[in-house]
Amino acid sequence: MSRTQGMIRRMGWTFWALIPVAVLAFHFGPGRSLAAREIAATRFREASVLERAAIEAQGRAYDAHLIVINQRRATFLDHFDHPDEIDGGADDAALLAAMELERLAYEEAAARWVETADAYAQVEERLKDGDPRTLDRVRWSKGRALVRSGAIWDGATDLELLIEPRSDQARDVELARAAREELATAHYFGARLLRLAGEPAVKWRAEVIKARQHFRYLAETARAGDVDKAQVQGLEDNVERTIDLEQMDKSELEGRPLPRESPGAMRGRRPGQGRPGVSPRPPTQRDGRGAGGAGPIGPGW
Repeated sequence: MSRTQGMIRRMGWTFWALIPVAVLAFHFGPGRSLAAREIAATRFREASVLERAAIEAQGRAYDAHLIVINQRRATFLDHFDHPDEIDGGADDAALLAAMELERLAYEEAAARWVETADAYAQVEERLKDGDPRTLDRVRWSKGRALVRSGAIWDGATDLELLIEPRSDQARDVELARAAREELATAHYFGARLLRLAGEPAVKWRAEVIKARQHFRYLAETARAGDVDKAQVQGLEDNVERTIDLEQMDKSELEGRPLPRESPGAMRGRRPGQGRPGVSPRPPTQRDGRGAGGAGPIGPGW
């Protein structure tokens, strides 16, 4: 994150003496705030453009990922049908080529999301003394971008701040809900990537539990409120997906596509290295294990 550049050039004392005191007062007071807001607005527009580019790159990476999944199935079937062939032939070569394209596509998407997160961080820096609700929305965008870049637990730390109760002002309820949903998604992405990377069950199961608790809390809150039934059903489906992630065999998991917005790999710190003394658990401790059987999970969630 770059530091805010100085707004005032050094000038000779003679020139300073010619500037009215009122102008100086404005420059160091409201004028400085206005300039900071103007810079923040410019950076926000830049961040929005970068975010659109990141979304497009993410789509290309996901398309490449689906090609790998399909090519892997074709290669497996080819080996199954011709078990005596030592050389896998064209299918093996096609799979390796597809995997390389997938790797490059996810690296490109991650780089675009890093740029987006950095741009939102610059906006956050310039608005740190501004309206808290506006600042929270910028932090939500930054946290979301970090998660999608692969810095899952850095993004989760930012999102956790947005669901913590505040004593100084009322929390934006809608933003807190959106932050919790992004946080639940982050833990789901992290759990799945940890499991695919062969991490111990104690690590990825802890992330599954967090994702399930947040999704269940969101579903129960939505069910109790005036929320569209389709949205409630979607949240309940997410609870089922977390159960499915924990219960399915790893070989089955490897054959299913990643969620569309998931990063291809993790980067940065791992879970358990967050801010000390902060619990990301939702206000309910009820588990989602009794929510029923795991339903089918299609590509693109």
